[in-house]
Amino acid sequence: MKIKTIEISGFRQISNATFNLEDRLTFLAGANNSGKTSLVELLNCVFNFGTEKLSGEDFSVVNTQQWVNDVYPQILNYFQEDTQKENIISNIHNLIFPNTDEKNEVIIEPIKLKFQIDYDVTNDDIRNFADYIMDLDPSSSSFYFVYEYNVDNSLFRKNLINHYDKLEHRIRKILSDPENNNDKNIKKIILKVYFESLSETIRFTDSNFENGGKIDRKDFIKLFNFQKIMAGRTLDDTSTDRSKILSKNIVDIASEAENWGKTIESLPDTILEAIENENIEQIIKSTSIDSLKETMSSILMTNGGQTNEIIINMDITEDSLKSLLKNITSAQYMLDDHYLNESSQGLGYSNLIYMHLQLEKFNKTIDPLLVNLFVIEEPESHMHPQMQYVFSQYLLTYFASKPELQGFITTHSHEVVRGAKLSQLRVLRKVNSFKCSLYDLRSFHNNLEGMPELLDFYNYFYAISFPDIIFADKVILYEGDTERMLINSLLKADQTPFPKLKSQYLSFVQVGGAYAVNYEPILKYLDIKSLIITDIDYGKECNTKNEIEVSRSTNDSINKLLNMKVKTENTKTIKEIYSCREDNEPYVLIGDNICLTFQGEKDGYTRTLEEAMLCKLYDVKVFDTSTKEQWKDKRNRDKLKYSIPNTDDLIGVRHIVNSTSKNKTDFMYSAVLNNKLMDTLPYYIEEGLKWLEK
Repeated sequence: MKIKTIEISGFRQISNATFNLEDRLTFLAGANNSGKTSLVELLNCVFNFGTEKLSGEDFSVVNTQQWVNDVYPQILNYFQEDTQKENIISNIHNLIFPNTDEKNEVIIEPIKLKFQIDYDVTNDDIRNFADYIMDLDPSSSSFYFVYEYNVDNSLFRKNLINHYDKLEHRIRKILSDPENNNDKNIKKIILKVYFESLSETIRFTDSNFENGGKIDRKDFIKLFNFQKIMAGRTLDDTSTDRSKILSKNIVDIASEAENWGKTIESLPDTILEAIENENIEQIIKSTSIDSLKETMSSILMTNGGQTNEIIINMDITEDSLKSLLKNITSAQYMLDDHYLNESSQGLGYSNLIYMHLQLEKFNKTIDPLLVNLFVIEEPESHMHPQMQYVFSQYLLTYFASKPELQGFITTHSHEVVRGAKLSQLRVLRKVNSFKCSLYDLRSFHNNLEGMPELLDFYNYFYAISFPDIIFADKVILYEGDTERMLINSLLKADQTPFPKLKSQYLSFVQVGGAYAVNYEPILKYLDIKSLIITDIDYGKECNTKNEIEVSRSTNDSINKLLNMKVKTENTKTIKEIYSCREDNEPYVLIGDNICLTFQGEKDGYTRTLEEAMLCKLYDVKVFDTSTKEQWKDKRNRDKLKYSIPNTDDLIGVRHIVNSTSKNKTDFMYSAVLNNKLMDTLPYYIEEGLKWLEK
């Protein structure tokens, strides 16, 4: 049995999310505060019968605030219009739970989880799930459950009565003083009544998550074998640590072995016999109990002579032996015949071993009649990048070898993501402080199956550039190293013209003009605001404005993205490409979140970055010319490194750039080191960065 899909609504910042779980191992990637821990906590509350439970604090903050703001003025009005307690309670109760229809209830959106659990008709034994079959179609092989955490009608009325006096006192105080605007405390009481009235229900349903019947929580929990490792795990890493986490886990694993019981069976008698032979019991009696006799005699005089004699009894059980073994067992590392303590190898190494031991412990509890789900939060903790990647590969191999085990890993590590497959990845991205969105890349991967060339591209470049995209706030796609050097230098400057971008996580992805278009599907799917900086690449032989405008671009991404925007298939002239741009802007918007920017008229009709930089610095067009001596004077004045053709003919910007083609990096370094970045910043890049910063 495996969990196939999970649908979540109304929970904290995860207001609406649906995702698939792989049969073996699924990775959930997201930046800090994107909701990964919240999701693990939710699964733990639902699948574990422990002390961790949902509360009113787990509702969406936005939904909660909206609800209390909506009902507050109406509740205030009930107290203004009436003084009878029973009438006011009934009015408030009927406001939340009108008698007409459940759909009209004025409630906070409940926390709801919908599960689809699939089984193998041929190999799985479904005896534990048989009572929850809703679909008698022989081709169906799924069970469906709905978990809901919602306000209870009768509990709400009961708690409203309990808190009524406090609520009335504070409301009357506000009503009697028009200057009193302190409604915060009243809203707290209203929410307290609501939160104390919450309860959970679990139902088994049909494939539409409807009909069916209730299932007791204890019975529901029995369907799952669930274990988690949270990010905040205790490990020994200093010489003063004495918790011996690894040692104790080693004993735990040994105690699950088949021969443990037989080995341990006679041990209590053996230990007791040794204790008796050494008179240990008599020593304890003579040194401790006998010394109490005088004190006990004094106590006897104060309670009417009634007292009881203290004796000792030694009862050695399997649990006490296990505790003893945990205390006396020490995991050590051997290096060149030297023994090193458990804490000697640092947190990264200890973390890796600890997780392996936890997996082995769980492996011994796997029950083929249950859903066996193991969750690890951020396994990369304390590991350096190479170790993170290697461990992710180990996890993939481990889960692949355990067909009855299903794994769910959360991570904010580029290396862990790089080690996974695209289809195994789920991504949580923060939309704002109160909302995040979840993206299922299995669905994205499946949609690419009809486009084999694009799928091959993603599979090949996934490990190279995708991890950076997934965690980024925004993405900049560029053609060459000089573009990246220019933008990085601009953003790192003390007086950067783009301060907001400086504080955001930007992902830089180097792409050729032919391949930027391949990133459009993933950027659109993940809804990442992205800037594509590329060259317009018209014919090099064009030397006049007219020649340029009738020329055509050889940049495949420009041609395909523009055709995508205007829904055509023809290759456009440069003049037509210019006309596709936004009003008074040097760029084209592809959908809502992708901006394509390239050289234009305000960049001097240039075709490359270096041409545009020189035209900006010298306020010329690409077809304007100067003498060799004039160019030398400019170069000496500005201290830029570029080559001037050795010719007596008039020289234009393109001639300079062609002569400098093998030293573009030197040219960019000279612009950076001589503080010429803003003087040379092309218009198309400047405006593109302004759009990205918004």
